[in-house]
Amino acid sequence: LLVDINEESFCRDTSVILDVRSYREQKETPIAALSNLLRERGLERGNIGIETRYLSAEHMAELMAAMPNARLGSCEMLFDEARKVKSRTEIDILAEASIATEEALLATFVSTEVGESERSIGQRFGSSLLSLGADRIGFMFLPTGSNTGYAHPASTDYRVKEGDLIKADVGGVFCGYFSDRARTTVVGEPKREQIDMYSRLVGAHRETIAAIRPGVAACEVYETALGLYDTYSIPFHPPHAGHGIGLAPHEPPMLSPKYTTELVEGMVLAVETRIRVPGEFGMHIEDLVEITGAGVSVHLNQFPYDRLTGTDE
Repeated sequence: LLVDINEESFCRDTSVILDVRSYREQKETPIAALSNLLRERGLERGNIGIETRYLSAEHMAELMAAMPNARLGSCEMLFDEARKVKSRTEIDILAEASIATEEALLATFVSTEVGESERSIGQRFGSSLLSLGADRIGFMFLPTGSNTGYAHPASTDYRVKEGDLIKADVGGVFCGYFSDRARTTVVGEPKREQIDMYSRLVGAHRETIAAIRPGVAACEVYETALGLYDTYSIPFHPPHAGHGIGLAPHEPPMLSPKYTTELVEGMVLAVETRIRVPGEFGMHIEDLVEITGAGVSVHLNQFPYDRLTGTDE
C-alpha cells in the first residue's frame, strides 16, 4: 500500500495490508515512488494491472515512461467481477446504510416548512444522516419546486412553497460503503396531477423490481423498465434502470442496454425509476434490492413509498 506520508500512520493503524510504504508529496510524484517499488519487486518487465478509469492521463504517461519494458493492461474486469457479488457482511452494511439514509430523509421531509430554503433542507438532512451513523455525506441532491426537473442540481436559496415537490437523490458513506436512496414528497397537500404521475411511477417501479431474478440479463431488466415507462405513460426514457452499489455509488452490474451479464444471487442493486421535465418538475424513487437464491428480489427498506404524501403527514 503506497500512500502520501501524511496518511502513513493512519493506514498502518487501520489497514489489513501490513506492507505500507510512503512518499513525500511535492518532493516526488506518486508514480516515481510507485516505479521504484515495482522495480524493488522485480516487476520492471512484469504484467501490471491498471485501473484505467481512475488513473489520470498524466500519471499513466509518467508510468509508461518510467516502466518502458513493463506490460501495462486494464484490470477493471478483474475488480468488477470481484465486487459484483457481495458477501453477507457487505449486504448487512449496505442494508443498514440504506435504512439510515431513508430515516434521515423522512426526518427531513416531515420537518420541512413553507418558506424554508433548499440549502437549509440540505443542511438538516446532512446533520441527520451523520447522526444516524454515516461517516460522511457521499452526495446530496435535494431540489424543490421546478428545480426537481433536473437530475443533479446544486442546492439554491429557493424557498419552498405550498404544493412544491421535494425530490431527494442522496447517499452517505458507511464503513466505506455507499448508500443511494431517492424519495419524492410534496410540501402540504398533493395536487391531483401529482398523485396521478406518482402512482404511475410507483407502478413502473414495482414491476421493474419484479422482473429482477437470477439468470435474467441486466439489459433485459432495462428493456422491461423502458417498456413500463411507455405502459404507464411516463414521458421519460432513462439511460439505465439501476446499478450495483458498494465501495462506489455505481458499480457493476448496470441495468443498462449494453450490460449483458446475468444477475446472480448475492448481487445488490439500487433500482431507480424517475421522471424529469426540465424547468417544470421531477420525481424519483430508488430502492435497495438483494437478489436471493429463491429468485426473489428482497426490499432492503423500512418504509413504504406507495403514495405521494405531504411533508405534514
